[in-house]
Amino acid sequence: MLLPALVLLIIGLALFWVNTRRKHHIQGLSSGIQQLVAVLPVILAAFILAGMLEALIPEEFVHQWLAREAGLKGVLLGTLGGMLLAMGPYASFPIIASIYGAGAGMGTTVSLITGWTLLSLSKTPYEVGFLGPRFALLRMGLSVPFCVAAGAVAHTLENLFF
Repeated sequence: MLLPALVLLIIGLALFWVNTRRKHHIQGLSSGIQQLVAVLPVILAAFILAGMLEALIPEEFVHQWLAREAGLKGVLLGTLGGMLLAMGPYASFPIIASIYGAGAGMGTTVSLITGWTLLSLSKTPYEVGFLGPRFALLRMGLSVPFCVAAGAVAHTLENLFF
């Protein structure tokens, strides 16, 4: 986590310098602080939830259903879990990280993230409302194989190289 934080810090300082020259740095800081205040409760709750999930998930369940040894079973469960994970990135990634930290395999974790990205049911009402049920079903039907394939490739690479 240190490297991404350093990269973001460098980019932030560069943008601050550019905004200082244009006399927009106070506006930029104010906007950033407002966004932080708005999402901080969600981030805190997500980290607490992630920690509780990591402590709650039994090791036997992880090894049987989510770990590298679970194989395709873990990939399919990850895809389904991603579909059901109806939260934004501030909440989803800490939860996914806690599942990975509890011992989930790469295939399960990749399919979980891919399922959350492509299949999340939280977007379905909007998609059906704006684009119609036929479109939503077709998109979801086409997305499932991508989630499973991404998880299967990650599982294979994990077994070959890690």
